[in-house]
Amino acid sequence: MKWAKRELDHRSLGMSDQQAVELYRTMLLARKMDDRMFALNRQGRAPFVVGSSGHEAIQVASVGPLDPERDWIMPYYRDMGVALAWGIPVLDIFLAVFARKSDPMSGGRQLPNHWSDVDRKVFTQSSTIGTQYPHAVGIAQGIALDGGDGVVVVYGGEGSTSEGDWHEAMNWAGIHRLPIIFIIENNGYAISVPTGEEVAGRIYDRAKGYGIDGVLIDGNDPLGVHAAMTKAVERARNGDGPTLIEAETYRYYAHTSDDDDRLYRSREEVDQWRRNDPVITMKQYLIEERLLSDPREVEIEREVERVLAQAVEEAEAAPEPDEPTTRVYAREPDVPEPATQVEPSPSGPEVNLITAVNRALDEVLAADDRALIFGEDVGGRKGGVFKATQGLTERYGEDRCFNTPLAEASIIGSAVGLAAYGMYPLPEIQFADYIHPAFDQIVSEVARIHYRSNGRWSVPMVIRTPYGAGIHGALYHSQSIEAFYTHVPGLKVVVPSTPADVKGLLLGAVNDPD
Repeated sequence: MKWAKRELDHRSLGMSDQQAVELYRTMLLARKMDDRMFALNRQGRAPFVVGSSGHEAIQVASVGPLDPERDWIMPYYRDMGVALAWGIPVLDIFLAVFARKSDPMSGGRQLPNHWSDVDRKVFTQSSTIGTQYPHAVGIAQGIALDGGDGVVVVYGGEGSTSEGDWHEAMNWAGIHRLPIIFIIENNGYAISVPTGEEVAGRIYDRAKGYGIDGVLIDGNDPLGVHAAMTKAVERARNGDGPTLIEAETYRYYAHTSDDDDRLYRSREEVDQWRRNDPVITMKQYLIEERLLSDPREVEIEREVERVLAQAVEEAEAAPEPDEPTTRVYAREPDVPEPATQVEPSPSGPEVNLITAVNRALDEVLAADDRALIFGEDVGGRKGGVFKATQGLTERYGEDRCFNTPLAEASIIGSAVGLAAYGMYPLPEIQFADYIHPAFDQIVSEVARIHYRSNGRWSVPMVIRTPYGAGIHGALYHSQSIEAFYTHVPGLKVVVPSTPADVKGLLLGAVNDPD
């Protein structure tokens, strides 16, 4: 690309001299930390690391305009600079590198750089590519429903924009004009696959298709990043909707410690990009502004090295995990003895199964203002294809019983984000046969979040889906899919057979923390 001439200065962006120096210090910390992690890997002390060198400008500078007291961030696995700028301690990061029991992100259950911090509003990240986008949309929708002015920023690489979850999340965000910023760090490669073989056209141009703003920036220019983010944050806070930022950057090291980047790119290419090293150019800027004297530069470097050395020593000495099978559930299932006789018929008025569902959902919405019902055709006068949600939009409003796009992955993925924010989602999948596009969200995310966060995050929800019902719907409306999901640790599956069971099990599920 053609590098834009840097005509910005930090003061015109509202940054103090101290903030400009701190921006450089955090960028340097991210670079030195990356180097230390790869050194530990070569020494056999850290089995696996993920590189971030080259991405420091887009990562660190994008955090500056945000407010940790009200905003949420969802960095992806390469976002060392984002994590450090947001305030995640260096020690916490190394505890994850060494997979120690006291690792606050996962208790040593996940790979390094799988960020998670309940107190800092950093929602748990998995290794699955692209699943974070619907989660971010759900959190942003929770903020909007609450009438808050917080902003959600979700990060990913250009490779993730080929995933359906990304497109579904962009569509959802555009429909609801949510306070969310999508930052795509385009470093030219999805592991070894170059951009030309993975992305058609330009990523930022795709924003137009979803009715949102899209911008292309030089991701190696920290002041330019700060300016673009300031504008995007202001738009989100003012209710003007989402922004997609495509930041062109480059990773200097291999994809991970298990990758050999010599197989797909030349040293000449890497050297060409190193001529625009964001850490060096930021340092040079401060020197020219007379904000970084030689003694101050040495002081910062020594302080960074001291912090890293102390954190490595403490993290490596920490105890290893010893509870690999705990916290699969927020509440362990109570498995009763098999029934040996027919239960007596329940007392009360006789109703059909759909009426039992409707009455149970009505009670849930009446009892808890956080409860939300959404899915295809569930809102408005339609009230679902079986009328299970009939009358609920009229009684509780369009914010609490509403329609969604025909997109099962984002229905469940947004439910994850809403639950993380503090809402209680009850998503409906219109027919059980059509739940499989959401399989990844259900199995890789919903079922794993409590376990992989070592119990720090829970996403309680009830996913309701019908099948059969005597409608003569043939193959794709009648299959029994529950057996797939009963094999997944972290999920609880119930199949009621009577109206009384429907109401009792549905209310019981809502009161369950899983």
